[in-house]
Amino acid sequence: MEISDETLIKQILGGDTASFALIVERYKVQIYNLMYRYSSSGDDAADMTQDVFGRVFEKLERYRCQKSFFSWLYTLALNYARDWARKKNNHERKIDRFSREYNNTEMQTPGRIFEASEETKDLITALQTLAADRREMVLLKYRHERSIREIAEIFDISESAVKMRLHRALDQLGSELTHLEHDYGIPN
Repeated sequence: MEISDETLIKQILGGDTASFALIVERYKVQIYNLMYRYSSSGDDAADMTQDVFGRVFEKLERYRCQKSFFSWLYTLALNYARDWARKKNNHERKIDRFSREYNNTEMQTPGRIFEASEETKDLITALQTLAADRREMVLLKYRHERSIREIAEIFDISESAVKMRLHRALDQLGSELTHLEHDYGIPN
């Protein structure tokens, strides 16, 4: 039986700091992938992930159970990534940012989001056309299988706003994928 996040947090706050390793193990791939999407570098993403978990440990007593732990953690990580990107003047969108993942042997891990195929490359290219917050919402919902409620908590918006943004993002992805198919002469 898996120990709940809340139980682990109580143990950590009660002095059992070794339990923090279970939290890290549970969420390190998701946080690393988020950091990689912002940094485009395996080394930077690893450093950023370590920084995020350091901050989580420092701020753990501020966590309140009204929000799921994952929502709290992901919000903290997302804010960290945005701050990092601002400091690095990394606001420009680079379509090849995800493409480099396929040529990076460091990324050949079980935590890889996608397999290197033409269809996947098209999906990655299409995802890059989305605004950063919508891209994160799509990935949270369909890659990390998070609920609408959790996504609403992370972005501090209503559930209906999340649904609307996801709907629009999926429409945009569909249009972009259709456009890419036509560009490559792929029949529908």
